[in-house]
Amino acid sequence: MMSERRLFEVSPERAGAYHSISKALEAIDESCPNDGRPVTIHIEPGEYRERVEIHRPYVTLVGETADSVRIVGSLGAKMPSGDGSGIDGKLGTFRTYTVLVDADDVRLENLTIVNDAGDGREVGQAIALYADGDRLVVDACCITGRQDTLFLGPLPPREVKPGGFIGPKQFAPRRVGRQYFRRCRIEGDVDFIFGGACAYFEGCEIRSLNRNMDVNGYVTAASTPEGEPYGFVFHGCSFTAAQDVAPDSVYLGRPWREWAQTVLIDCWLGQHIKREGWWDWAKPAAHERAHYAGASLHGPASDAENWAPWAHELDATATTRYAREQVLSGADGWDPEGGPGDAAETDSLSDNGRTVHIDTYYEDELAFRERLKREGRSAAFKGTTPEDFETWQVATRVRLFDLLGLSIMDRVSIEARELDRVQIAGGIVRTHAMLQVERDVWMPFYLLEPQSPKLDARGRKCCYICPHGHQGAGAASVAGVTGVPAVDDAVRKFNYDYGLRLARMGYVTVCPDARGWGYRRDWKGQGDGENSFLRGTCLNQARMAEPLGLTVAGLNVWDNMRLIDYLEARGDIAMDDLGCFGFSGGGYMTLYLAALDPRVRKAFVSGYLYGVDDSLLHLNGNCSCNYTPGLWRLLDMGDIASLIAPRPLLVQSCEEDHLNGSRGLKNVDEQLKIVRDAYKLLGRRDALRHEVCPGGHHLGVAHLVEDIEWLDSHVAKCDRA
Repeated sequence: MMSERRLFEVSPERAGAYHSISKALEAIDESCPNDGRPVTIHIEPGEYRERVEIHRPYVTLVGETADSVRIVGSLGAKMPSGDGSGIDGKLGTFRTYTVLVDADDVRLENLTIVNDAGDGREVGQAIALYADGDRLVVDACCITGRQDTLFLGPLPPREVKPGGFIGPKQFAPRRVGRQYFRRCRIEGDVDFIFGGACAYFEGCEIRSLNRNMDVNGYVTAASTPEGEPYGFVFHGCSFTAAQDVAPDSVYLGRPWREWAQTVLIDCWLGQHIKREGWWDWAKPAAHERAHYAGASLHGPASDAENWAPWAHELDATATTRYAREQVLSGADGWDPEGGPGDAAETDSLSDNGRTVHIDTYYEDELAFRERLKREGRSAAFKGTTPEDFETWQVATRVRLFDLLGLSIMDRVSIEARELDRVQIAGGIVRTHAMLQVERDVWMPFYLLEPQSPKLDARGRKCCYICPHGHQGAGAASVAGVTGVPAVDDAVRKFNYDYGLRLARMGYVTVCPDARGWGYRRDWKGQGDGENSFLRGTCLNQARMAEPLGLTVAGLNVWDNMRLIDYLEARGDIAMDDLGCFGFSGGGYMTLYLAALDPRVRKAFVSGYLYGVDDSLLHLNGNCSCNYTPGLWRLLDMGDIASLIAPRPLLVQSCEEDHLNGSRGLKNVDEQLKIVRDAYKLLGRRDALRHEVCPGGHHLGVAHLVEDIEWLDSHVAKCDRA
């Protein structure tokens, strides 16, 4: 448990490590002479509910990360002391700490130190970190509480009430120590940074919490001893607040004692800070004795001219006195950072006080768009005759087949398993089943069979495959599953229940779950949260597939091809009338399936036919299935849609669909021209139809019956041709 490096390890569970920080500190005292050599305690991730007291110098507590190592206490000043001591038998402020540093040359790093006792109005003051030592460094830590979160000793010389200082340092000499806080987040509401130390805060976030009061709180309450050159100095710090904290409701500080000193240099002040800055705590003498000052302030509350008249706005020359190496040097020249330099980015912070506002971005989108113009569509059709086009179609299907990774997929025997069967309104039987699409991979799907299905001349059932989009809980919304409010919302928003609508028109419909959606969500997308349930994601599939030479688009095409195999094997489906109908992400799957598998005899693509430059490269917000490596160098969407010709194709667009990009329908029309030219060349201009609907992204159903009749009639014409 201890190496020659004087390193002690703490872990909640790991064998061979101490299971609490306090046990490790005890072991140090027992096994390491206090000879001035440093000792380090490394703390593994976990929550440590304990009181930690450091009473020897040269100790470093370092967590794995501040986010993963939490030291938590829960004591409040109004809680009973247990032994009857204290004012009215209560703990009092200075016995509530979670961590106590009572030694010099201590370092705390990568820790979250919490007092979660609660609201000070109920539990009283509650200290998270009690720091009383010289040359203390607190680096990259979160110190969290409500009232009196961080105490920086020493205590004032005298109590206001007898017994008010009861605690570990009640009778100790009042020695002003130097303390350095770097890159920390300190949060609370009332006086949450207080005490008499010489403390330098550099690059810290000072975060105020809400009390739902006209005065939500006070950040500091310094008690700098008379005659000390420095108290609290904040340099390059951001004073932020929780979102529910009202504007103009938090004071920067008030004097716990009359000689208080608090100076802000190059700090960002959020709108929650009161415009007068400071309150005198009904101590008129503080107007002459306290020193509250600031310089080079930024943010919504940065105007020091509105501060209380006894506070000061420093000029640039005066700020040099508050450089870190000046404030902390003392008699021994201590500088925890080892040299001058105090550049901070607070003057560039955005309105939230947590991020940098950037005026000029050096992005590369323009270069990609220019590259697309130069190199895109290299495999587009360039011939002049129908024979040239048919030759191009065959070659391009093979090329696209390989690009999508379909040539390396493993075909398996057709096997379908029924999961559930119910009858729904309209005399429709809905079967939930799953189909094996490759080794160890099953695709759940809904099969909707009308009581009186539409039949072809040979008595076989007419059928549509209905792939789903990206915001409807997979196939559930397309199949019209009812009694699920989240699905109902999606149906009302997008008219997502097109599988059910077609079934009510007499068609057998098959509504499959795509990979990453519905019942096929992988472990990252599983769970009952509404966003996960509705949206799913195929990002994880893309990350797994692409390094193996596969693509999400290819996997979806493959799965739907296997669905066609299943329908073909049934023997009761009119395969020469098979349609594919999809909206949004379902439109993308319809486009690719119809382009690559001629067994699809008619296609309805809604909300998905636009140029990749505007809609995929620039918007760049679509799902991963839209991004196939190498595709854009070869083909645009119009080229892919041309592979469907001369089979009937109905493309539906919405006037205000954001996915069309900034140029709207003009972007769609450019791709449709490519498709129209193909149909015209083959003498089947009548087999392509473009329908434009009003509004934003949704499936237009006002003319659905006429649209389906049009597709049916043109399948017959295509067969006659």
